[in-house]
Amino acid sequence: MRNSKGDLSSISKTLKRYARHGDIAGLRTYGASEAFLEAFVGLEPKCRLTVMAGYVEARAICEAKAKLPLAAPIALNARASAKLANWRDRAMQTRLAEAYAGTQDHEGAARILGVTLGAARLAKRRYLDRAATSNPAKGP
Repeated sequence: MRNSKGDLSSISKTLKRYARHGDIAGLRTYGASEAFLEAFVGLEPKCRLTVMAGYVEARAICEAKAKLPLAAPIALNARASAKLANWRDRAMQTRLAEAYAGTQDHEGAARILGVTLGAARLAKRRYLDRAATSNPAKGP
């Protein structure tokens, strides 16, 4: 049987370290790692709640310290002037393609573009994925 206190302290120290540095990508990677899973499985149920609350807190601190923060959500029925990006503009589509070329996840692209996570995901689906399927490579 594992020592739950030892596992809890190692998880807490790691989460606090990522929060102190504002490393949101590192925090996300650690949360998906085998080391985190191994330490988390050995915890008692009460301690698991503490770890989950600590992860949420670390995520909020990382978001506050991020160099490229996610944009605040806006209403779906907002006027076009309130929207952050005009995706029909070719320059914005080029920026979208470059953002997804640099990072493969929606969150990273949203941070680079300065838009919300949902806006980046939807724009990729509408303008990048659709363009890739509608323009197949022509054969000889």
